[in-house]
Amino acid sequence: MPISFNFGPENDPELLAQRPKTPVTLLAGFLGAGKTTLLTHLLDNKHGLRIGVVVNDLASVNIDSQLLRYDHGQHGQVEVAELQNGCVCCSSAEDLFSAVQTLVMRSKDHPFEHILVELSGVGDPQAIRDNWALAMECQLPAALLTCLARVITVVDASSFAHDWQDT
Repeated sequence: MPISFNFGPENDPELLAQRPKTPVTLLAGFLGAGKTTLLTHLLDNKHGLRIGVVVNDLASVNIDSQLLRYDHGQHGQVEVAELQNGCVCCSSAEDLFSAVQTLVMRSKDHPFEHILVELSGVGDPQAIRDNWALAMECQLPAALLTCLARVITVVDASSFAHDWQDT
């Protein structure tokens, strides 16, 4: 994972490590499992919390992020960052950290209380956890400003048993 960032005064690792960390939740699951439905439900029921969202899609047009931005991005309710044309667990790992850092730094005056990352249908949450640990070791600003709080894997209950038996 070749990641490089410029550490200017605003990105001093010692200063960043002293700031409160924004929790990050990964939403994983196969295509059609209901990740966007769950994300929409969480945003509809956020009870005043400021939530940042990163949506990863392999396609060149990120339909899910556009729908979320239209439904929830109006009136400054939710800020959505789009990552497309790659998977954040491998080829676009650097893009994920850049998007998270941008969300956190842009919200300095009114910090997000949580960041939700919807992975593409092929996203491997373990690879992202490993990348996050490496980013912490390398003292990347995004990792110093956040903590990977949890991973939620969404499954399609109607097909899970069949899919499980086929593996």
